[in-house]
Amino acid sequence: MNTLHSDVLVHVTDALDERARVRLLERLGAEQGIRGVRAGARAGQLLLVDYDRDAISALGILRCVQAQGYAARLVGM
Repeated sequence: MNTLHSDVLVHVTDALDERARVRLLERLGAEQGIRGVRAGARAGQLLLVDYDRDAISALGILRCVQAQGYAARLVGM
């Protein structure tokens, strides 16, 4: 079975310190359908998420970030 993998760029508009960023990355990485997530090297508020489109949508990823209490928006797909 072929899975369709995509990337989405999420901008967390709230300030993230290192501890909060690591915690958010870990929680996102544990979500079903998310293959990997990393913070931008220069802008830690930008998250690049690699995901399986059959298991979760870009909007679903955004909702996961928001469920952690952060304001965020999708900026690239």
